[in-house]
Amino acid sequence: MAAIKRMLSGIPGHLQPGTFVYSLGFGAAAGAALGGLEYGYRHIHIMLWDTEREKLQSRMRYLEKQVVFNKEQEAEGKAHYLASLAQEYDPVATRMPAGKLDDKMRL
Repeated sequence: MAAIKRMLSGIPGHLQPGTFVYSLGFGAAAGAALGGLEYGYRHIHIMLWDTEREKLQSRMRYLEKQVVFNKEQEAEGKAHYLASLAQEYDPVATRMPAGKLDDKMRL
């Protein structure tokens, strides 16, 4: 019991200015406070004065519109290609000579 009292009585001596434990605790507290201030500043700065996000969103919307337009153009081109193939389609050429034309080959 006396050893525990001796250890506990030595703790306040380590928490006085100029000791290693005091300096370590003071540095940790100051670092946490400065980190909090920096976090708050960045948060306010982004909320009030950051326009980069809006620029990027505008560019992304424009890019999406371009992609949709290009896909529509591609689909239209494929449709025209299929229509040109359908004009050239000759169902009679798919039957056997002197055979009956199968109904699934008709358009």
